[in-house]
Amino acid sequence: MLTLRRTHVRLGQSATSRTEAIRLVGQTLVDEGFVEPGYIDSMLRREKVSATYLGHGIAIPHGTPDAREMVRLTGVVVVQFPRGVDWGGDGHARIVVGIAARSDEHLQVLANLTGVLGDAAKAEELARTTDLDIVVATLNGAGAPAETAPTPLAGGGCCIEVTSPVPHGLHARPSTALVEVAKRFRSDISVRFEGRVANAKSLVTLLSLGARAGATMTISAVGEDAPTALAAIREAFDEGLDEEVAAPRPGRPEPVVIPTARLDYEGTMVAGISASPGIAAGPVWAFQHERLEVEERAPDAVAERRRLEKALAGATADLQNLYQEFLKKAGAPRAAIFKAHQELLDDPDMVSEAHGHIDAGASAGWAWRTVYEARAEVLARLPDPLLAARAGDLRDVGRRVLRLLADVVEGVATLPDHPVVLLAEDLAPSDTAKLDPAMVLGLCTVGGGATSHTAIIARSLDIPAVVAAGPGVLDLSNGDECILDGNAGVLVLKPSAKDRERAATQRERVREQREAEKLDRYKPAITRDGHRVEVAANIGSARDAEKAVNAGGEGVGLMRTEFLFLQREDPPGEDEQYEAYRTMVRALNGLPIILRTLDIGGDKQVPYLSLPAEANPFLGVRGIRLCFEREDLFRTQLRAIMRASLEGPVRIMFPMVATLGELRKAKAITEDVRREVGAAPVETGIMIEVPSAVILADQLAKEVSFFSIGTNDLTQYVLAMDREHPVLASQADGVHPAVLRMVDLTVKAARAAGIWVGACGGVAGDPAGAMTLAGLGVTELSVAIPTIPAIKALLRSVSMTDLEALARRALACDNAADVRALVQGLLARTGVDA
Repeated sequence: MLTLRRTHVRLGQSATSRTEAIRLVGQTLVDEGFVEPGYIDSMLRREKVSATYLGHGIAIPHGTPDAREMVRLTGVVVVQFPRGVDWGGDGHARIVVGIAARSDEHLQVLANLTGVLGDAAKAEELARTTDLDIVVATLNGAGAPAETAPTPLAGGGCCIEVTSPVPHGLHARPSTALVEVAKRFRSDISVRFEGRVANAKSLVTLLSLGARAGATMTISAVGEDAPTALAAIREAFDEGLDEEVAAPRPGRPEPVVIPTARLDYEGTMVAGISASPGIAAGPVWAFQHERLEVEERAPDAVAERRRLEKALAGATADLQNLYQEFLKKAGAPRAAIFKAHQELLDDPDMVSEAHGHIDAGASAGWAWRTVYEARAEVLARLPDPLLAARAGDLRDVGRRVLRLLADVVEGVATLPDHPVVLLAEDLAPSDTAKLDPAMVLGLCTVGGGATSHTAIIARSLDIPAVVAAGPGVLDLSNGDECILDGNAGVLVLKPSAKDRERAATQRERVREQREAEKLDRYKPAITRDGHRVEVAANIGSARDAEKAVNAGGEGVGLMRTEFLFLQREDPPGEDEQYEAYRTMVRALNGLPIILRTLDIGGDKQVPYLSLPAEANPFLGVRGIRLCFEREDLFRTQLRAIMRASLEGPVRIMFPMVATLGELRKAKAITEDVRREVGAAPVETGIMIEVPSAVILADQLAKEVSFFSIGTNDLTQYVLAMDREHPVLASQADGVHPAVLRMVDLTVKAARAAGIWVGACGGVAGDPAGAMTLAGLGVTELSVAIPTIPAIKALLRSVSMTDLEALARRALACDNAADVRALVQGLLARTGVDA
């Protein structure tokens, strides 16, 4: 029988509307681990199709049947609204029972609740009580297990005896669950096992106990909330401390994995962020060996404490990002390791000891390394191999922090003469662009995000890539066999024979799918209900133009002309640029090409330009601003473009336009150059990359022939997240509702002015991005060349009606993960494999 726990009850809440109340109840279900966040919207939809108010002030909101895959565990929560909430005219709800159910295990609680409906006095008692136990006892019925009272201690406080969870004892996952419970209380809580004592709020010391499965432990608590703390801890042990068991226990079914990616590898999985699709298998090779150096002494202890706090916060945020990514891919049990890693960083004993070293004159880096290495040695010596293996986890977590405190010394970058999966701290765009896909099977980087330049170029080279995998990957030995799954965002170490066979099968399936897409690559991307979306190519060199045509591209939506200016001692002259642009135009054989004028600055530095150092280069002289600063370069480039326009359809696009004045100045210079050359007028457009351009889109649209949305920069400016930031990059997702709303405003302004809108950022080549952008009214998607056939095939497989409905729902989502879940739902309903 499903049991309602005290932690599942919230008393004394208030809400101004039924919607607000349901969101609060839904969030409680999320917080208790019963459902995914998207389930809340399903609960709101349920209210529109059926009544959930039962009478006597009781309501039972729950999700629609199509949201069952969002239920991780069957369960109920109870939220009390003593002042009542108007439930849409049916009555005022004061006790609201939120239901998350995939089966009928919740029916006993509802049966007990039905008994309350016939007893007005009992219903009133539940609505007014301030005692959790009354609610729990009423809804659990007479069969609820009684809790044993804690034993008082002579010196104050109390204690209970518990059994270490089966099958693996108090290892990382159950220890993390215990720490999470203990930290909710102010009392000092300790765990005693075979004469050793550990702080229940310190994950490392709990692991050091080595408590084996089925062993008896004593939990002691001293403080004003000691009895409540021990009751919560007993409950956590009764529920298994989130431990996986061979067979599901009554009332606690196996968590359900959302089928966005299969992660059932038998080898050790290192989780990162998907950056470029595909699966690779082979030996690893470290492109840059990293050595972290720290000074032993530092004079300012206060400053060093601040440095340590900042580094711990940054590393924790990084791990939280990985936890959320892995939770979506593989469910809570496998994602739990990253919760454990977060707890390692928030270990009060470790932080306290590091502070002690700092106060004695040590630097933050030296103090932190000393502490985590010493504890890792203790763990490594434990007789239980499962617990001893946690030493590697602690070192990995420790290095995440140390990287933010230390001076990084990198060795010389070398590559072997055989194909490898490349490991790197990070790769500059120029480094990635020089990679040979025949020799680099896949890429895995310590940091970065899915919109970093490393990821963009990896996709353009059709190299599977995983980013943000953490510094531990650089500790691998060259030659170690691995599988890199760019679809799921994981690096699999020591893969089993079954893993290798599965990877080979997946590679063959992908190859067959791509062959089928390749055969249809010249077909236009016309949706099932007859709407066309043009799919063009992003290119960076003259030789890419022919590749774009051969891949089925309907033109070039973005030619990054700055690549002509990189990796050289001086800028290219007019004739050199003209030859490059003319070659591209001729290769396209009548298809249009959009040449973006020089976009240097920010993350693309050119030594010969002698640009001054900037504290915030992404907010400094870049894009069109640089063109104005170096008008000589701007005019030279425009002359070359105008000359090339005599060979075929050329469009000019200005980057980073933020104001109407900038656009008008750029247009005036362009017109002046056009007259000098004697060329015919060309279509002119701008990149929509900054929020001001979106706000001014109605005015800007009157001055140009088209907009092209640069989703990479727009995302980082809207969310205020540097897309190259080691911690924030993975959150800078272009399908975030805030970004999509900017796209929506842009499209509406363009339509009012009668111009078209394209998108040329990385999101345009992402299935989720392509679908939502098309649904919002973007009529041209410019993507990496290898992606063209797949995106065209994807758009042909769905209807614009479905895409528009998807986009409307996406605009109302809370976060990017919910948007991606909507897309997966649509793909599943239409039977599309993306």
